[in-house]
Parts: sequence; C-alpha cells; structure tokens
Amino acid sequence: MYALTVDRRGSREDPESLAMLEHRDRFRSSFPGAVLGWQISAGDELQALYDEPQCVLDVVLALADEQEWHVGLGIGHVDTPLPENVNEATGQAFVSAREAVTASKDTGYPAVRGSDWATHAEAVLSLACAVRERRTETAKQATVLAQQGFTQQRIAQELDIAQSSVSRRLSSALWSQEQAVHPTVLTFLELANEHPEAP
Repeated sequence: MYALTVDRRGSREDPESLAMLEHRDRFRSSFPGAVLGWQISAGDELQALYDEPQCVLDVVLALADEQEWHVGLGIGHVDTPLPENVNEATGQAFVSAREAVTASKDTGYPAVRGSDWATHAEAVLSLACAVRERRTETAKQATVLAQQGFTQQRIAQELDIAQSSVSRRLSSALWSQEQAVHPTVLTFLELANEHPEAP
C-alpha cells in the first residue's frame, strides 16, 4: 500500500502558516480515494493511506506544485486489520514514508521509499517535478487547462490568446514529454507495491 507523510515547509519560521486543521480538511476534499483519510500526525505533518497508484501520483504532483510541503511516499506492507484512523496504522509502508519525508527535506522534491522499484519511481517522479517547477506562470496556466482535458482551441478562448500561443506555451512547458512519463511512474509504483522486496 501507499503511505503518504507530508511536512509543512518553513513551519518553524512562520508558525501562523500552519493552520493544520484547514489543510487537513482541504486535503480530504481535494485528494479523495484514501483508504484511511488525511489526519494530522504531528504539529506540522499530515498523513494518509492509499491503495491506488493513480490517486497517489495525483496527490504527489499537486503537492509538489504547491512547493509548500515536503512529501514522503512509503510503499510496502501495512498491518491488518486496518484501524479507523491512519495515525493508528502500522507497517513497513509507514516506516518507509517517514524515511521518505526526511529525504524530501534534503532534496526539495518528493521522495519515495520501499523496494528498488520505489527508487526507480522516485527517479522518474523527480524528473517530472523538476520539469513542472521550471514552468513560467503563463505556461502553467495552459498546462492546468490541458490537464483538465481542454483542447488548444478551448484553452485559447479561456486565456484570451491565439491558439498558436497556446501551442508555444505547452511546448515550452514540455507538456507532452512530462505527460508521457506518467505511465512509467505508475508502473514503478505498482511494481513497488506488488514486490516490496528488491527486484
């Protein structure tokens, strides 16, 4: 399974930015599909458990885009039966998530821990996040709409720009290339879950 532990960046310097109850509620609303829903696990940390790799990828990319969280993903065994609260859950996935969030503080990118497959997932995921991080604001506007399934013509209408400008923005954002690596990340996430030991 997939345990996510996220730590608020800069919380010691700006305690008022925590508002962890608000973040918890936002995560629950914005990131559905958790087996065990988001809970505050420490003063500036949130935690959840998922069993679907696509949900996990969506969460990790969204939080990486915010650049306000250290994101740790642990993949592995979780003790059953599952409790009602994620903070009471135990297993290797949660140990790995703790290791991952610590590693994320060093790299600035989401970290993944578990088997060697998890290491492969992290490598490709970090590349995708680095590409997204370097996008200009105008490019981000276009990619957000493209992610929602809008055509270039519709994006041009929404942004009140020429369709050729949309094409240039998506090209400069490496939109197609970044989207093309998502299936690879998902495959590694699935393999890490299916084979918790090294391949």
